[in-house]
Amino acid sequence: MKSFIFDNMKKLLSLLLLVTFSATIFSCQDEFCLDATTPNLIIRFYDKDTITKTKSIKLIVRANSKDTLYNGINTDSLSIPLDTQNNNVTYHISILDNPNSQEDININYTTEDVFVSKACGFKSIFKDVSITTTHNNWLSSATPTSTFNITDQTQAHVKIFH
Repeated sequence: MKSFIFDNMKKLLSLLLLVTFSATIFSCQDEFCLDATTPNLIIRFYDKDTITKTKSIKLIVRANSKDTLYNGINTDSLSIPLDTQNNNVTYHISILDNPNSQEDININYTTEDVFVSKACGFKSIFKDVSITTTHNNWLSSATPTSTFNITDQTQAHVKIFH
């Protein structure tokens, strides 16, 4: 009798372990963060004489009191981060061959944290973004001149004509 109970307990324990192990394996979910994170500001450079044509330029870009982000890059677009801890940032953009050609781009905004998913957590979006620029040297104008929001990086947010 004792052996019968012991054998049944072993079978029951084995079955319980198998069920627990199976439940653990099959209940695991891999969650990947496929959504975009906090978006950068996308700037496209255009020819001031042919406003529909992009125009590459060799630039040095640095944030106010920060290290250089781009040094000598030849591009028709920039992807630059905005500071999520503050409500504004100033970027200094110069033509590579002319260090005295600095133009300042001041960006003001409000930050809002948005829940993306359990795997991704939160990202910041930027609302009521406004841009002011100096037009001392090579920069002719920048658009938009009204406020806008930055929620993704699918297209340019700002056009700079030079």
